[in-house]
Amino acid sequence: MSTQIESARKAICFTFVSLLALASSQSDPARPIIDSPAGQVQGTTESCGLFCSYYSFKGIPYAEPPIGSLRFRNPVPQERWAGVRDGSNHGAECLQASAIPGQVRGSEDCLYLNIYTQQLIGQRPVMVWIHGGGYAGNSGNSVDFGPEKLVQDNVLLVTINYRLGALGFLSTGDRNAAGNWGLKDCLQALRWIRTNIAAYGGDPNNVTIFGNSAGGALVHLLVLTDAGQGLFQRAIAQSSTALVPYSFQPRPRFYADRIATALGFGTDSSNYVEQLRTIPAEQFIPFQEVGFTIPIPRFLRPLDFGPVVEPADAPEEIIVRQRPIELIRNGAHRVPFLVGYTDLEGAFFTALDNAIDPTVKGQFNANPHLLVPFFWNVGAGSAASSQISSAFRQHYWQSRPLDASLDYEWTVYQSDHMFLFAIDQTIRLHAQTSTSPLYYYQFTYDGDLNLYKKIFGVQHPGAIHTDELPYLFHIPSAMLVPVLPESHANTVSSRVVRMWTNFARTGNPTPAQDALLQNVQWPTVGVTGTGYLSIGHDLIPVQQTPNLSRMNLWYNLQQSYATAPFEI
Repeated sequence: MSTQIESARKAICFTFVSLLALASSQSDPARPIIDSPAGQVQGTTESCGLFCSYYSFKGIPYAEPPIGSLRFRNPVPQERWAGVRDGSNHGAECLQASAIPGQVRGSEDCLYLNIYTQQLIGQRPVMVWIHGGGYAGNSGNSVDFGPEKLVQDNVLLVTINYRLGALGFLSTGDRNAAGNWGLKDCLQALRWIRTNIAAYGGDPNNVTIFGNSAGGALVHLLVLTDAGQGLFQRAIAQSSTALVPYSFQPRPRFYADRIATALGFGTDSSNYVEQLRTIPAEQFIPFQEVGFTIPIPRFLRPLDFGPVVEPADAPEEIIVRQRPIELIRNGAHRVPFLVGYTDLEGAFFTALDNAIDPTVKGQFNANPHLLVPFFWNVGAGSAASSQISSAFRQHYWQSRPLDASLDYEWTVYQSDHMFLFAIDQTIRLHAQTSTSPLYYYQFTYDGDLNLYKKIFGVQHPGAIHTDELPYLFHIPSAMLVPVLPESHANTVSSRVVRMWTNFARTGNPTPAQDALLQNVQWPTVGVTGTGYLSIGHDLIPVQQTPNLSRMNLWYNLQQSYATAPFEI
């Protein structure tokens, strides 16, 4: 009770200070100045449509620049800055490969967040967005994640940057470079929010983290780590968890040694980590396999630089002590959790394969072991490998040789291998080990706001990876043509926003009868059942596992042949 009273006192104090700052800024009321423990920031007023506006505070540093001696170290809290910081522009993106081959963009000094809200007084639920991008690309900037839709449903939105690629996830597997720097950045951002967000009209005791793709896996890991307790109260993992094949790196030392050797630093981590702190940051980029420079089978195996188990003798705070599967088994899930995927996730990847690398299907024909999940620990050339690959080939494309005529069947298999099975496994394991509410969805809507499907020219029915994002965010960078006001896609968007913000407010996406939501009640997942919500043209609660026959095939093969199931 005393903690709650103290939090309320601080919130009142911060709000009062903010009001004073607003009052002193009468010369430009559209540029409010907020004072929080971190320092003063002057924001802007932005439009979200006719008679609609919100306040924006961009480029706020939440940690010291992770450069020089702070490279490959846990983030250091930002000291209070002097004067009034201009919040009209985003901070630098974290360093990453550019879309132009051979070029880079961003900066190593990139630990910034952005705050958006329609009200600066009171306390609104806080939603913290963790972007995806294979741990190697993207940012929280508004060109990709515009806040206009979410802020209109009375929440405060925060988007963050975190270190990417080798700078964010290199690990030697020992105390010299424990790893998880990007994940720890997310944790530090949450600690900053806990201390400062009340000044912006947010409720530090009602925070929801949410993310897509690699961002969804980071959300899941934050749910699983003890260090995240108390920093957020709910979580949403979209189109990835820490169990998907690419999400967790079991042998990080190999990739750290590879960089050090290539640069002539040897393989003694006690020496080469210090040397790696001195080179220009851009020199790491060529070693980072991004997107479709990743060798076959690409995202069906762990990414070179991603989250890891940290060594027990690490000199700084440790946040991931066990593999995700062990953390789940130990009951680490303690908050309401909403998890799901799009129904044709794999089309994002197969469409790009078709455009960039037409050899992919032939490589899988020539080496059927590529079809076998790496995390089942089945040896190449073994009888088990042959049985598994034969079962998959028979089930998905009737054992015919893969070619262009089987693109849809291949895409369904890729969807199941890369995302759907691991996410379904996540749901089932959490249901067995936690009493916190658990919600499951499948996004199937195929309409005017499926922007990425349109960009990639996918003709198959369904929603591809990232297709749900334009229903939550305004994404000007992906708009090919305007969406007409009468489009049903706008209704679906309003529904998704309402359910996500309901969950942020209450821990339940459908807490009351709501005509917009067709008065549905989203079923929770229990130990004995896996009810889910189908989000399509209509909202349809279903009392069984989505894609049940396909999932049963995966579970049966896992039970029959995996020698180390779930060892991700």
